[in-house]
Amino acid sequence: MKVVVIGGGVAGLGAATYAAKAGHDVVVLEAADQVGGRAKTLRYRGDICDVGTQYYHSSYTRALGLMRDVGMERTLTKIQGTTRFFDGRATEGSFLVGHRLPWFAPAGTRGNLRLIWNVARLIAGNRIQTFALADKVPAIDSVRALDVITDRASIEFMVRALTVAGAITEPEPTDVSLLHIVRLLRIIVLTDYLSCDRGNLFFHEQLAERLDVRLGTPATGLVEEAHQVVGVEVDGETLGADHVIVATPPPAALRFVPDEWTAERAFLESVRIPPFAFPTFFLDRPLEKGVWSYMAPWGEGHMLSCMLDAAQKNPKMAPSGKAILQPWPSYPAWERLKDLDDASIVEAVLGELELFFPQIRSWIEHVEVTRHPYAVPFHAVGHQARATAFLEAVDQREGVSFVGDYLSGGYVEPALWTAERAVRRLGTDSSTAVRPS
Repeated sequence: MKVVVIGGGVAGLGAATYAAKAGHDVVVLEAADQVGGRAKTLRYRGDICDVGTQYYHSSYTRALGLMRDVGMERTLTKIQGTTRFFDGRATEGSFLVGHRLPWFAPAGTRGNLRLIWNVARLIAGNRIQTFALADKVPAIDSVRALDVITDRASIEFMVRALTVAGAITEPEPTDVSLLHIVRLLRIIVLTDYLSCDRGNLFFHEQLAERLDVRLGTPATGLVEEAHQVVGVEVDGETLGADHVIVATPPPAALRFVPDEWTAERAFLESVRIPPFAFPTFFLDRPLEKGVWSYMAPWGEGHMLSCMLDAAQKNPKMAPSGKAILQPWPSYPAWERLKDLDDASIVEAVLGELELFFPQIRSWIEHVEVTRHPYAVPFHAVGHQARATAFLEAVDQREGVSFVGDYLSGGYVEPALWTAERAVRRLGTDSSTAVRPS
């Protein structure tokens, strides 16, 4: 079959790779001038850092399998180190934790025991599929996490830490489902974190090298004949296909969905996936050895939720030994910055960074702002039920599939699960007539 994939992020490249392995003729159309989607890297004087996707998890069987296929497993480094929480309740104004067996000093013994109990019962009591959509939607998909997790320690140090790390958002405004919190617990607490020494974009580039990828080639719509998708429109002409795989974020995917596909459009419109931007500060000195991330206090009106030191996350990427500080203004605080120019974003962020690093302005060698049109999709109450209904509706369409991390988690591995699922459909799709090229 001739397969056209729209989008060169990990979902699109994964789908194209799986389809090519299955013997199909595959073309990937990417509107931008490089592949990668949210995976981006930045270089400065020999140092390199990720300014998008930050790391992979050791439970990513599909992603790690593809990495082995392209020979990049030796470029993976396990992230070591700790997180420093800034907190006025702590003896010295902050405290350190690891991600496997953390102990949060301000919560006290009772708060920590309650938190540990919540983690244990949520993981042990909910046997979910971490990366896939289950055939039966779990009941906890319809439960708002903050309606059942109500003690301060668990909200502050579990739910908040998970949503900031997993969706770049504070927990309160997004109605995050209990299902997604359980998913994030399994991904973030129970795995090792892996960083690519050459930047996480290297994975996408290696996949793309083995495919027919056409950069700077935006598709503008699906082409239908007799209720069957037969290709895509590119530069006013039809590029024929037996099957089209749409691998773009929901707002972009909407451009390809006909108005009469009301169920599909309703789901895509329901997915909240805001833009995101942040500055990267290349400093003239190291910060704290072994500390690769910092958390700002909860509930004090801070614009920044967390900060990463990319040089400590993976020292192999920063041979200079100097810190590379990346502050994240999470949602909803990001709303205050989204319309500002780069210089204004830098100034606003520096004003808050000085609360935690008072001398930060005098340490800066170089700064760059990275902008993402789409950050990480939120998974609010009922998201899995809506995503399942969406895929069921798409499955009734001939000649088209939709893939992306927005369906079941917001990560690389869920994106690849959707890619696998789409390619399995190629064997059952009846739209196999030869199309015009």
